[in-house]
Amino acid sequence: MTRLVKIFDEHRPMVRGKGYFGRYRQLFEIVRRRSPKKVTLEAISEYVFNLKERYPNEGFQLRKTQVNGRTYYVIDKKSRKRLPSGKLKQVSNRVPIYVDLERQEFYVPKWYLKNRKRLANYIIMRTLGALGVSTVRYLGNRG
Repeated sequence: MTRLVKIFDEHRPMVRGKGYFGRYRQLFEIVRRRSPKKVTLEAISEYVFNLKERYPNEGFQLRKTQVNGRTYYVIDKKSRKRLPSGKLKQVSNRVPIYVDLERQEFYVPKWYLKNRKRLANYIIMRTLGALGVSTVRYLGNRG
């Protein structure tokens, strides 16, 4: 059973960065836009298609799933990758993002926020920013 955490309500993503040639630490918060674009299945499909074209060896995919009776579209990477030697390797840099198109809500599995928080926040920032849902707000020189 997958426990999903709602982005922007249950989880406020924060990303650390550096400014002025790495001398200053900066903190950014990912927030929902005031008038976000309505995310459609076509927009998600196009985004995943662009990822597949740009990174053909990463195994990006869009899948449809049901969790607790609700339908989600999941932007994800394949969980295993075949090495040139033929062995299967577990992929460690994947964070699935669940999209509820009816309610225009976005979710991440709780496990990823607990164990890979920095990676999850970065992927949330990139994915939701590309879909036109979120923007980044500068919080200052801290972090």
